[in-house]
Amino acid sequence: MLTSPFSHGASAALLVASLGMPAFAEAPDGGVYLRVFGGVSSLEDGDLSGAISGETGFDTGQVFGAALGYDYAGSPFRSELEYAYRTGDADGAAGISGDLASTTLALNGYYDFTPIAGGRLVPYIGAGLAYVTEIDFDVSGGSAPGEYSETGIFGYQLMVGADYALSDRWSIHGELRYFDAGDPSLRGPGGTLTADYQTIDVLVGASYRF
Repeated sequence: MLTSPFSHGASAALLVASLGMPAFAEAPDGGVYLRVFGGVSSLEDGDLSGAISGETGFDTGQVFGAALGYDYAGSPFRSELEYAYRTGDADGAAGISGDLASTTLALNGYYDFTPIAGGRLVPYIGAGLAYVTEIDFDVSGGSAPGEYSETGIFGYQLMVGADYALSDRWSIHGELRYFDAGDPSLRGPGGTLTADYQTIDVLVGASYRF
């Protein structure tokens, strides 16, 4: 079963970022930054086929992650290498229950719009190519319970959000994200289980510019 290394770290970083920040000054032009984030992840209802068949829904889950990014000086573009963990529980429809989770590495590109609100608020859009290091479905109900998993799947994600500068180094952000890994075939004790994997994530996070 996949577990998240970020559930406590992300919360602590957000608390640190929101306390004791110095007066705002213009952010450095370009350079490296570190970002952590967390939020809710909603897996879209989908069809299962193969070892287990039927349509199932998922309760609202969680997402946590971190990214190392580079802001290109004199340009509205920046890029990130990101790690993320998502999880959600099947809602028991058609007798199917269990946790469906994934870990991903993604290469993201962002476009920052002109700052507003005195230069503090920067809206942005982005897109990323993701490599799913593992998808794991721990099925505890239905006709073929067990752990079904797969590795090495590609997906993509689309992002829209805004950064708010707390100081010249620290910022916080809110983001809406769509993630799509297609319909991977997961292998387990009952054979092959094919499951749709698309999520809508609502994120908050903090960034530090070096």
